[in-house]
Amino acid sequence: MTKLLPRHSVARSISIMALGLMLAPRVTIGAVRTASEPYAFQVRVTLSDKAAATLKRLNEGVVISASYSGDPRPAAKKHVDQIGRIALGIQNVEIPGRPATVIVSGSHVRRGRVAWLHGPVLLNVNVYSARRSGPDNILACDFFDGTLKSAARRTVPIHCSLIAEKADTQHLS
Repeated sequence: MTKLLPRHSVARSISIMALGLMLAPRVTIGAVRTASEPYAFQVRVTLSDKAAATLKRLNEGVVISASYSGDPRPAAKKHVDQIGRIALGIQNVEIPGRPATVIVSGSHVRRGRVAWLHGPVLLNVNVYSARRSGPDNILACDFFDGTLKSAARRTVPIHCSLIAEKADTQHLS
């Protein structure tokens, strides 16, 4: 015999599931960049067992920080930053402290500055703890430093462990 749930229980369950889907980081398969999001790329954050347990215990989040830049055209050298590049913008995406695949949209890129570049858009991606539970970062993560084109061709894998684990990190490009 099948037992039916009251309508309000079913509606509440569906509403909770819908809310969870809206709040979850956006996950996609296939190409990420589109005409409307030409600076988008995808990152897959994984965690060591100790990092996952600590983040959960502390209710700590994870920040994916994407910094866009490029080398200047000769006429744009007056616009360079302290390291000689044209800064295009930084986008930080905060996610819950668990493994996730996330799209960074590139919405913070100052598109008008792209014309000042000689060569490709460069991308630096760092990942660190959100510092909700204390003032210091507790994660040691791989990092990406290369071209946006290279990052957008694939899902960029970033693995994190606790700094205290003293695990090696990878420089990806």
